Formats: sequence, C-alpha cells, structure tokens
Amino acid sequence: MRQIETKPLTLENFKKYGSFSDMGSPAGTGGGVPGMTFYPDMEVLELGQAHMAAFSVTCVKKALGRTVLALEQHAHCGEGMMSLDGDMIVYFAPAGLTYPAVVDKVEAFVVPKNVMVTIRPGVWHCMPFVISGEEIHVLNVLPERTYANDCKMHVLKEEERIEILLREEE
Repeated sequence: MRQIETKPLTLENFKKYGSFSDMGSPAGTGGGVPGMTFYPDMEVLELGQAHMAAFSVTCVKKALGRTVLALEQHAHCGEGMMSLDGDMIVYFAPAGLTYPAVVDKVEAFVVPKNVMVTIRPGVWHCMPFVISGEEIHVLNVLPERTYANDCKMHVLKEEERIEILLREEE
C-alpha cells in the first residue's frame, strides 16, 4: 500500500483545492453592536445552480483507521467541512483528473477543530479521519441532495489504497 504524509495546512499548500478559515478564532474587521461582533463571509462556498445549502453531520470513528478507501467529487458545486470536536485529517486530489490517474495525486492535511475548509467544485476527496479521541463530528455544507445528484465516487482497489501518516511535527 502506498503511503503519504500529511502536509501543513497553509494557504499556499491548500489553494488549489479551496480555502480555509479558523471559525473558532475569527480575525479581521468585525462589526456589530456593543457586546457582539459579527465577522461576515469568512468562507464562501460555491453552490453552483443550487438555491439552498444543506448542513449535514458526518460521525467518523477512530476505529476506521487512516486508509483512503474511496474518492468522490462533486462536478457542479463545492463543499464545506469543519470538525466540531477534534482535529481531523482530510485528503484531496485536484479537479480535472479522472480515475484512476487521480489516485497518484492525493495529498493529505491536518485541519484543526473549528477550521472550515471549502472545497472547489471537481476536487476529489472523501471522508475525514480522526487524529485523537474515539470519534469526530464533521459539519458538511453542500447544496441540498448533492449526494444524490452530483456525486461521483470510486471505491479504490486494494492496491490503490493509501495510508496517511502524520508528519513528525504534528
């Protein structure tokens, strides 16, 4: 099985997949009334032709390990992901690639709790992985019913699967 190591989550490393913001520690110009600060538009998610966003939660168990078993993509919209209760590992491959060539282009990142990543349309990805604890709950933001109308998924063959390793610094 091929192995890949997580990369630091920096704007430079992540820009080809989308963007991210630490929603738990907002910065920049915030406005509001005394005692309240509003930080607008910290992340923007491309919804394509959709008129509604749907908010879903994925519960991921540590017991699943850190092996990439599948890759999915949404051709017509982006996706937002944010762990609610623990750091997570996410993996991506650039849009524009087709299966099976996409398998060799997968990169992985550690995303801290409360950091929202927004994924561009066509970027390959799938479920996140737990770093510590027994499970995480991940908020997913997509146009309503994307899983039914705009989701291409490939379950990887045994020899295509990828084990994700944490960098020593993390």
